[in-house]
Amino acid sequence: MKHLTDIHDIEQTLTDHRLCLFYVKAPDCGVCNVMLDKVARLADNHSTLCSFYTDITEEPLIAGQFLVYSGPTALLMLDGKEVYRSSGFINLDELEHKIRQYSDFLCNL
Repeated sequence: MKHLTDIHDIEQTLTDHRLCLFYVKAPDCGVCNVMLDKVARLADNHSTLCSFYTDITEEPLIAGQFLVYSGPTALLMLDGKEVYRSSGFINLDELEHKIRQYSDFLCNL
């Protein structure tokens, strides 16, 4: 999972890849760090998925542009549009299901 700290890099990544998992964490958040490891392992199992994360304090524009005000938050983006969001307690089974669902959709086009 790549670490992006600039809003322009984030926007470019979302433009360059059809299916992206965007994870936002907060500083000094133990849950965020634990979930980052789990979400990263989940993302590594999907070759068609581009995954990256950032710290909400590293790029303040994220809050306004993506409406993320706390961590952890996972955003699944398809063609630059949000198709799934989970904040706080991230249900990994549900996230896995959504990733598979949209990956299958892209493979069947």
